[in-house]
Amino acid sequence: MLLNKDDYLRVDAGYDGEGLEIRLNDDPYRVEYPENVWDPLDDDAKRLIVDHVAFMSTNYLPLVLKKKGVIYGTRRPMLESFAFKSTVYDLPSSALLDGFPAVDYIRRYYNTDFVFEGGETVVWNKGYRPRDRAIISFTSGKESLVTLAVCRELGIEPVLVNVVEPSNIYEEKHRRKLFRELGEEFGVESHMLRHEPGAFHDGRRMGYKPSSLGWGSQLLYYLVLFLPFMLRSRARYVFFGNENSCDKEALHPEGFRTNYCFDQSSDWTQQMDSVARLLTRGSARVGSLVGPLNEIAVTQVLHAGYPELAKYQMSCFCEDPPAEDHRWCCACSKCARTNAFIRGLGHDPGRVGFWEDMFNEEHAGLFSALGGAQTFGFDRSGLGREEQELALYMAARREPRNRFLKKYMKTSMYNGVSGEGGAGNERFRRDYEFYMTPQPYPAIPEELRDRVYALYNRVLSES
Repeated sequence: MLLNKDDYLRVDAGYDGEGLEIRLNDDPYRVEYPENVWDPLDDDAKRLIVDHVAFMSTNYLPLVLKKKGVIYGTRRPMLESFAFKSTVYDLPSSALLDGFPAVDYIRRYYNTDFVFEGGETVVWNKGYRPRDRAIISFTSGKESLVTLAVCRELGIEPVLVNVVEPSNIYEEKHRRKLFRELGEEFGVESHMLRHEPGAFHDGRRMGYKPSSLGWGSQLLYYLVLFLPFMLRSRARYVFFGNENSCDKEALHPEGFRTNYCFDQSSDWTQQMDSVARLLTRGSARVGSLVGPLNEIAVTQVLHAGYPELAKYQMSCFCEDPPAEDHRWCCACSKCARTNAFIRGLGHDPGRVGFWEDMFNEEHAGLFSALGGAQTFGFDRSGLGREEQELALYMAARREPRNRFLKKYMKTSMYNGVSGEGGAGNERFRRDYEFYMTPQPYPAIPEELRDRVYALYNRVLSES
């Protein structure tokens, strides 16, 4: 194939004794591991990781940079077909958020050229005798904290791994402090993996209009990044914090099934389980321990069942200037949603570091339940609106004199509630039962399922 190289991106990659390096048009971006995690890997394992990181960190860039494709100096990745499916299923929601037709995104990705010049595909796997350890994709968000709590309850030794995304400029400072304090209080092993290729998601830094593209295969990508930790720890499990709402789909004007976080769905979590079993010859499994729970129930399990861990909660992306000094910016829709859940359940947002009252008109545009124009991502999709309505209504019952909540109640879908505590409102009872009760979920390892459900039923019934 004859290529006009000006129409293509160039990606090369390699590794050394400290980690790997991706070179996009000759600019280097590194991922560095602890020495005792990276060094023991054999060369084929390192090449496999390099091939996948090079591909999955850049395979969407031709769409945002208006190129025909990518010329890779690496080999075709063994799991390319998995990455293709995960990316394609993410395109309808990305297009909708970016204001483009989904057909346009799908057609352009389908027509993108990927040229691999590095030789034959590395086909590699390695089994081991697993120990009762779990690699937890850890952010200190409510899902990862509940996952940590459940692992401790089940006698599974947790190893916390956080991938540091450079686009979230203030996040690392706050998270390092939380990791240090968690280690001091609970003695858990933790690692923060500096991930310079994450800069490719930052349109401002890379010179393209900010886009929702590129997150479709993120958890598969993280799973490959976690492989050295899995092998070193001989981990039996890898747990992601994919809650029940990650399975929700929305209507799309072009008729596509649309999940705004497809790679966090139970369907894709099971696909990643297949990947882990392929790479480790069945030694490791992938799942989500919080999958049975909706977001508000995750919040209740954490704050009511494990208050000693709840104080470490951090879920803000930390992109706005106030986040330089606070782990919650109090200026984004994710902060608004989290604050509503905590306050609706009767817990204190100040205990986890909220420093500003978000129930006021200044922040009204951040709440999807109020049709907020300042929402983004999942909040903009409308998928979480009903759950947020429930939280705001519960908060209004607890704070009847709050002016912001009194105004919200005028348009609440729970308007007209009668009876003690809303007992006369069938819709409220139905929604409360659904959102606060563990739901069927297929992506929990079978041998853990009964114990996990029993734990959640106990905590939620007692609180």
